[in-house]
Amino acid sequence: MDTRLSEGRWLRIPGPTPLHPQVVKALGHEMVPHRGELIMGMMERIQVTARKVHGTESGEVLLWAGTGTAGFEASIVNLCNPGDKVVVTCCGDFGDRYAATAEKLGLDVKRVNVPWGTAVSPEELDAAIGEHGDVVAVMITHNETSTGVTQDVAALAKVAKSHGALVCVDAVSSAAALPINMDENDLDWVLSGAQKAWMCPPGLMISALSERAIARSKETTGYPRFIWDAPTMVDASRSRVHPTTPPETHLFAFDAALQAMEEEGIDQLFARHKRLGEFFRAGLKDIGIELVADEAVRSNSVTAFKAPNGSAGAFRDKVREQWGIELAVGQAQWADSVMRVGTMGWTYEPELQATLEAIEAAAK
Repeated sequence: MDTRLSEGRWLRIPGPTPLHPQVVKALGHEMVPHRGELIMGMMERIQVTARKVHGTESGEVLLWAGTGTAGFEASIVNLCNPGDKVVVTCCGDFGDRYAATAEKLGLDVKRVNVPWGTAVSPEELDAAIGEHGDVVAVMITHNETSTGVTQDVAALAKVAKSHGALVCVDAVSSAAALPINMDENDLDWVLSGAQKAWMCPPGLMISALSERAIARSKETTGYPRFIWDAPTMVDASRSRVHPTTPPETHLFAFDAALQAMEEEGIDQLFARHKRLGEFFRAGLKDIGIELVADEAVRSNSVTAFKAPNGSAGAFRDKVREQWGIELAVGQAQWADSVMRVGTMGWTYEPELQATLEAIEAAAK
């Protein structure tokens, strides 16, 4: 089979991911009145399913034009004031990015750094919060896209809450792939981007807010904000509209993706990602490829492994040129030693098996 004829299913990077066929169809939708009944009905339908995926009954799901990283800034300017103390879990490049955003915006940041390929423990987080003192918020990377590590968000959130801190979660590569259980884990701001497990194009930032986060956003006044103002977005969302002209095409796409998830079943959605993550990791092990994340914390949406034959860039190019499959290289200090493969979104065993066969052949 010539994989180059497969309409995008061979994009095996951790995002953007292949678009679901219903999403592709929805992207051709003509524009409609942005305050009309069609949009209002869609906004209501989106809220219902998006809450299910986040594991919340009372949280408000807000949709901004932007990518996942925009959620870092939005969460900070709504929940914090300049100079506030925060703690950020840093187990990879995106934890570092959240911390850098907080520092750039003038927060007093304490990073909990651990070696790449490992996760922050509850004990390490507890000690860091205790040392920093009077912490307003804790920023947790649920799934670290750069290392293929899934952190124990439930255990980390429990520690943060014991200190009275708000909990912000980077769920960019976990939302719609891994259970988040927002209500059960008492999370306050869960952010993600549409381009990963949501099976949509880049350009939509999704944030689920607890009632506590909404209340806090009405109290903070330290950062001037307009587009990122959560209270304005919440009021509009509860009226089933957007405060400005919304990115209609992205909403049509997101709605189509959520309907596909409903058809599959939310529990089945998470079970499929678990099955696929295990399938791909087992396949790599069978062909002698070394994974870089500790076994106990390996992700079901992103798998990172050592580049065969040395150079990640050269290996990526070889697989692309000979098999038409796109793999991702590592980031920062792992840029040319590690490969990454996404196992999330519109993905099933056949394309993962073909990817394994290409990796095995290219490694010889």
